[in-house]
Amino acid sequence: MLHMGRLRKPGRRPILISIPGLVFALVASIANAKEHQVLLYSQKEFRYQYYQALLRQALNATESDYGTAEIQAYQSNGSEITEARGMALLQQKRIHVTFVPSSREREELFRAIPIPLDQGLLGLRLLLIKESSQARFDQIQNETELREKMLGGFNTNWSDYGIYKSNGLNVLPATKYETLFKMLASGRFDYFSRGLIEVWSELDNFKSQYPDLRVENRFAFYYNIPVYFFVHKDSEQLAQRIEVGLKRIQASGAFSKLFQSYYGEHIVRAKLDKRHIIILQSPQNPQGIPVVKPFWWPAGIAFPLATTD
Repeated sequence: MLHMGRLRKPGRRPILISIPGLVFALVASIANAKEHQVLLYSQKEFRYQYYQALLRQALNATESDYGTAEIQAYQSNGSEITEARGMALLQQKRIHVTFVPSSREREELFRAIPIPLDQGLLGLRLLLIKESSQARFDQIQNETELREKMLGGFNTNWSDYGIYKSNGLNVLPATKYETLFKMLASGRFDYFSRGLIEVWSELDNFKSQYPDLRVENRFAFYYNIPVYFFVHKDSEQLAQRIEVGLKRIQASGAFSKLFQSYYGEHIVRAKLDKRHIIILQSPQNPQGIPVVKPFWWPAGIAFPLATTD
């Protein structure tokens, strides 16, 4: 009987496939794949754009280690989310990250990434006033007179509200951000203390509604209130990723470049060397955090809070 063998095409060898090797390669590929992350935050208002940009850069700098990531604003009912509500959302794990001033309580309840984000500028406070009030401020001779003769306005939901009270300043409380501008314009109080990182953009944002507002010429407050990124205590990997990313962009110079792009002109515009800077003590700062003299501090003015340069 004639047995017919399998015909092969001339010049072609059979392809041998190792099934176990293919499975191993596939499993390894899946294990090494990094999941894309979508991280929610609560502060979507215009005055938080710098922190959002900084977070994006920190995440991009760690993409090779942790995978791609993007940030999105938490969708609320349209009203501004207060600091207190934002921290509650973080505790409930409805958002992933927030960027707020540090305090003892916050560092006990959440995982802080202890790298100051704003070079101390949130604690450098200029006074937003009505233009017609400048003449009254020109008559103030010292900080005692400022405490006794002028009434400030501030939001009780903000963590630094207690600093003003503990330093003997008269402050009219309010609970809504935009309401404070309306109250100032209507003469309910004399000044609204705003961070140097906020005040110029706020004037631009509200100038159509309150064209009479301006920055007072002679005075400023300063207190130590570092702004950190915070995550939930269960999110240690995310905390490590953000910290590594911040350190990398510090080393590359990108951190400083971003800061200068947002606030360099504001520092010059404030003319700090011509102001009487009133130092306020902050009773709520966590122990062990060094008070560092900011690079932008005027050369001719002593920095009494400094423990290290």
